[in-house]
Amino acid sequence: MRGPNSKASSGAWHAGRAVLYLRVSDPKQVNTDYDPEGNSIPAQRKACAALAADLGLTVVDEYVEPGRSAKAIDRRPAFGAMMERVRTRGDVDVILIYMRSRIFRNATDAALTRRELKGLGVSLLSVKDPTAETISGEMLAGILDVVNEFQSKAAGDDIAYKMEAMAQRGGTPNRTRLGYLNSVETIEGRSVRTVVPDPERAPLVRMLFERYATGQYTFAQLREAATTAGLRTRPTKRYPAGTPVSMHTLGRILRDRYYLGKVPYKGREYDGRHEPLVTAELFNRVQEVLYQQRQAGVRERKWDHFLKGLVRCPRCKQRLTIERGKSKTGRFYFYYLCLGRAHGECDLPRLPVTAVEDHVAVHWATIALTSAEADEVRSHLAAVLEAEERTSKAMRDQLTRERGRLEAQEDQYVELVGHPDWPADKLTAKIRDLRLKKTAIDEQLDRSDAAELVQARETVEILLEFLADPKAVYRRVADADRKVLNQICFAGLYLDRGTHGPRIERSEHGSVVEPLLKLARPRKARSGAAPENNAATENGFQKPMGSNNEPYVREVGVEPTRPFGHWHLKPARLPFRHSRSRAAESEAQVPLA
Repeated sequence: MRGPNSKASSGAWHAGRAVLYLRVSDPKQVNTDYDPEGNSIPAQRKACAALAADLGLTVVDEYVEPGRSAKAIDRRPAFGAMMERVRTRGDVDVILIYMRSRIFRNATDAALTRRELKGLGVSLLSVKDPTAETISGEMLAGILDVVNEFQSKAAGDDIAYKMEAMAQRGGTPNRTRLGYLNSVETIEGRSVRTVVPDPERAPLVRMLFERYATGQYTFAQLREAATTAGLRTRPTKRYPAGTPVSMHTLGRILRDRYYLGKVPYKGREYDGRHEPLVTAELFNRVQEVLYQQRQAGVRERKWDHFLKGLVRCPRCKQRLTIERGKSKTGRFYFYYLCLGRAHGECDLPRLPVTAVEDHVAVHWATIALTSAEADEVRSHLAAVLEAEERTSKAMRDQLTRERGRLEAQEDQYVELVGHPDWPADKLTAKIRDLRLKKTAIDEQLDRSDAAELVQARETVEILLEFLADPKAVYRRVADADRKVLNQICFAGLYLDRGTHGPRIERSEHGSVVEPLLKLARPRKARSGAAPENNAATENGFQKPMGSNNEPYVREVGVEPTRPFGHWHLKPARLPFRHSRSRAAESEAQVPLA
């Protein structure tokens, strides 16, 4: 043990005091043996203790760093505690380590620590590295520290390159997502690591997407439903049975395109080899709901209300939030408070919740359509659907011709099988490519647009029936359905204080009813004129329902990219379809205030 350190032979540290610094970089290295410290740390301790005995040093303490990176010393608590002791107590003469790479992977940190220890009169000795405190030893220590840093960075770059290559091939370079499991398959005698759906959790993850896509669930409700269904995280040493999924994790899952069959990695996306848990249609619908709720400003709070996130301040454009007040008699009152006023940036007075509810209910009359306006929409719908059917038939004819051409080309390649001038591997590849193209065409031919067109027609018809008297329907349904109706029909209601109470200065229609209103009232949309029923009388005074300063619909194209593509809601999801059956339930609702 005397070879590496020339000072040892002269007895320079005889009867000195030493501490041991022991470290492994991966937590897995301390869980690989019957000994909880694993194999590496006991081996380091034995070698350092032997060097201490050889030098006549007394080991007064040891500092163990299990599973900590050496790239930066400021992220290692045991190293920090050891250095604090060296600085303050002055009872350490030597720090013993197994190798310099165990303590330093950063040449700058190594140089600074070496200079500080030298000023404190403390030596740093390594069992494996000949870095005694001589000119040549210090030179060698500096070289070793630079080499260790280079090896660390080179290994990191190599790992990053291999992980990106894995992602490009469709593999999963990061941790397996919840709903999947790591697996090993045997292919042609080779063991191949892959990712497969978790038979226990995959159906529950799919359930998260399906339920949230309905637009009827908040994150809190979705988490409760998932927990009740049995969805938990994977078991760990600390939590052998797993834990319920947090709302943060729910949000990450619903936005993760990995469940769509993609592999996101470093800002890029690759086609994955793993089985998707959701379809593209379902995933896109979930993203729409997430966007709509974020735009509406809906957040979970102590007091929920069917107008939260919808009502806004016309003066500063910020949301109105519910505030509870208490009278001297102990009675509670609820008001809508502008967030700008709460921050001292707006002067909008508080608006009573009950008064706002009544005024919004009356305002629903402004989107009612007359029978003539409804007929105008039906006429336009019929023309658009007829054009869509013609386009669909032309596309199917073109796809059928293309499939016939591919079939004939495949027959030609099949006849060349066994021909000496055509290698078998090239023919196989070309035939496989043709069959993939035919499969893609078959999928398009099987995917009929007829059902979607029928659904669009049915949805629009239900909407027109609803818009014949939306105010009556709105008053009849329960609060939970009112919230859905508000999200469907309005993007924002801007309320101010009027002479007789709250008044709606401006309203923004939602993407579902806005195209209908624009088709039904094209002149009013262009001129910005308000509808005829823009005012309603209730409780003995007239409440203005809107403003003539802005059009009822934004000046965008009359038709979406896909005709009537705004009406993706299935008829069964429209709450006013069940309004009559819920009339009794609505009457039993107790107002928030």
